Amino acid sequence: MRMQFVALALSLAMSAAAHGNVMLQADATSLAERADTRAATITDAEKFVDEIDQSLELARAGDYGRMRRGDITRMDKARDLIAELLEGHSNALELKPEERIELYNAQEMLTATIRNDEKDRKVCKLEAVTGSRLGKTECMTVAEREERAKRARAGLEDQIRTVCIPGEEKPC
Repeated sequence: MRMQFVALALSLAMSAAAHGNVMLQADATSLAERADTRAATITDAEKFVDEIDQSLELARAGDYGRMRRGDITRMDKARDLIAELLEGHSNALELKPEERIELYNAQEMLTATIRNDEKDRKVCKLEAVTGSRLGKTECMTVAEREERAKRARAGLEDQIRTVCIPGEEKPC
């Protein structure tokens, strides 16, 4: 039992690491190419979902340590999304690029929950590019997104504080 746990944890960690490296490729690489590389690691959809089911059973049994309230529910939802996306497909390469990104995000959520490291969960979003029909994928960890939002708020507050209103004995 302990050996299965170690093997499964290693396979999930290696899978997450491989997927994370794919999303960090240069912007010159198209979304379709990144999605293809990522999806290529899931060659047997049914077996992949079975591995996730085994991980969930280990999580319920406490083999991954103490889970916070709602972790199992979130993991079940991510598992259901992965199963739904892969349903009717023999491998992940058959999915549309948008579905591959959803698959990636669900896997990252599972991995982050198992590791109890929510801030390191990577989330990829397809951003619209002005003047182009093609979107751009932006992948950042939750912590990076929070830090960017914090810097943006601080920058806006600095601009608001430095607004000069002519008159009132203030030279602008």
